[in-house]
Amino acid sequence: MADLGSERSCRLAGVLAFLFWMIPATGALAGARVIDQIAAVVGTEIILLSEVHARATPAFDELEKAASQGGAMMMVERRKQQIVKESLQAIIDETLVRQQARDMKITVTTEEVEMAINNMAKENGIDLDTFERALKARGKDMVTYRSEMRRNLLGLKVLNLRVRGRVKISEDEARQYYNNQVRDVRATGTFEGAHILIRVSSRARAVEVAKSRKKAEELRSRLDEGEDFKGIAKEMSQDETTAPNGGSLGVRNPGEIPPVLDRVFLDLEPGEIAGPIRTSAGFHILRLNKRENLGVQPFAEVRHRIVNQLSQEEMVRQQKIWLKELRLRTFIDVRL
Repeated sequence: MADLGSERSCRLAGVLAFLFWMIPATGALAGARVIDQIAAVVGTEIILLSEVHARATPAFDELEKAASQGGAMMMVERRKQQIVKESLQAIIDETLVRQQARDMKITVTTEEVEMAINNMAKENGIDLDTFERALKARGKDMVTYRSEMRRNLLGLKVLNLRVRGRVKISEDEARQYYNNQVRDVRATGTFEGAHILIRVSSRARAVEVAKSRKKAEELRSRLDEGEDFKGIAKEMSQDETTAPNGGSLGVRNPGEIPPVLDRVFLDLEPGEIAGPIRTSAGFHILRLNKRENLGVQPFAEVRHRIVNQLSQEEMVRQQKIWLKELRLRTFIDVRL
């Protein structure tokens, strides 16, 4: 701990010497001009106020443009303060990531930076000269852009090693997300379903209910092993009306069958089976035979895209958690 304190003191002393090197030797301190100040200390590194202002400048420019078109000055000043806070927090996070990269001996090569820039230009359908001119039009030069790209690539490498392992999207999560997106559309069309019913009397004791549930679960296992739904429905279903037709409930509109079954059918795709589902009549095993074509892409066609989207969202969430953990483990002194 003594070595760390000494190292920190030396670093800060060096910075202070740099900050005040322009103070005239013959002048009084009262007449000196402070050219910068410390905005925050992160571990043994400092963040200067000039760095924060440099980061905030583009947002300040946009804010001033909006203010020139008419805006309350008090609101503008409040927004400026918020921009400064956000800029400082971003630099603190980048400093934490950079420190992690150093501890993990992770680097970004010049070749990686150039490759990333070339890819960025290709994705925009332009060559490097046009890309550079576009940057200049936005007030940014290639030196600054390369520095930003190096910082971003370094952050991605660290996050992939530290955070990626925390991101796991299950098949059930992806399917639930899909169902939530398409349920309202499906509720506007017709469907044809079928069921196998194992009846349970309203006066049945717990042991009788358990036996009926077990019987329904055994039938579901047979279906999962590949047995024909219609054949089992004709043989085992206790719904005298639908059993002869292989359990078919006919073409229905949402809302025409018990709500608990209706909701399950909305989440099924043709050929899928669900259950056992409990209702007042007993235990149902459901199968969706077909659904009206409403232009909804099947889950199998969009699964990969959904998993990628959910993974990106979870990556952002886990990144915030990881950075919060880093802040708790690191000495951070914010002086703004």
